[in-house]
Amino acid sequence: MKINLWIYSDKTEQLKTSVSLIAFGAEIFKRAKVIKDIDQLKKIRQDINKNTIHPKDTDITEYIFDFLVDCIRFLIFFENYMKAELILKDYCVHVIDKNRHGFATLAKEQRERPIKLKEINDIEKFTVDRKNKVINHDAIKDKTIGMTELLGTEKYRIEYGLDLKIIELIKEFNKFRNKLHFNDTLEFQIDDTFFSKLDMLNQFVDKVMKDKFEK
Repeated sequence: MKINLWIYSDKTEQLKTSVSLIAFGAEIFKRAKVIKDIDQLKKIRQDINKNTIHPKDTDITEYIFDFLVDCIRFLIFFENYMKAELILKDYCVHVIDKNRHGFATLAKEQRERPIKLKEINDIEKFTVDRKNKVINHDAIKDKTIGMTELLGTEKYRIEYGLDLKIIELIKEFNKFRNKLHFNDTLEFQIDDTFFSKLDMLNQFVDKVMKDKFEK
């Protein structure tokens, strides 16, 4: 069964899809334990620094074991955000089939740069059924590009308008997620720098939500 690509049909659908992606991602982000409990976590850190409590006498282990899941939550938001920005700019976030005749070069280029819908249509036109709200294309797979592409090159990154510090944080969380084991030194990372990173991410998510939903 072919994938329905109606999300690309016009600016209205692109905006609706993008807003939905961002709203879902933001909800997931806000459920991260280190975000929900950031004030409590800061208090624990202060008490440790004051020698009021010992690290082993806190619930800090709980945050260590949840941090991998929290990283995944952060990545869901940013992956959705980046795809939303690409969709709004008429780029295709679905993977191009390299085995489809005429699309090998474009599929290869998609790993290095975002591909405009027009570039696909110029090689082989989309099949459009506006009455039933269905758009198909034989060269487009039923899966979307991932972090490897989204963060891989400057040609992708320039499209998101993200601060370099945030880009580096996304890469850091993605690297952590891909390690397949927990970073058991997290307790030593819970310092001003750690909280500064969380605050920066939280403020960015809040700003995006304000910009998208309070216009």
